[in-house]
Amino acid sequence: MTDAQGTTPPPTAEEIARLRRLLLRKGAEINDKLVKLLNGEAPRLDELLGKGKPGETPIERLRRFLALVDGQLVAIREGRYGRCQVCGDGLPYAHLEQIPWIDTCQRCAAAPT
Repeated sequence: MTDAQGTTPPPTAEEIARLRRLLLRKGAEINDKLVKLLNGEAPRLDELLGKGKPGETPIERLRRFLALVDGQLVAIREGRYGRCQVCGDGLPYAHLEQIPWIDTCQRCAAAPT
């Protein structure tokens, strides 16, 4: 939902608390997969959202995802979670609920670099 000025407000404190729990669960899941992989097991990685980068090993992919999750947990502690890192607009709760580690709004993500 956007406000009268056409901007999206950041998530509420209650929503951030729910998203923090999602991030903690996802971080634990990724960490578990990384430990298994480092111990020679072959965990399923296809459940992770997003695709690996070209040439990225499974260990690199898991470490990258874990860094994204950790970065958002830091953002929560610092009070900047739920805002686009480019324009500062709030990120829709529905989007964060699906991918709680996003840090850029759709408009900025789609903009040419």
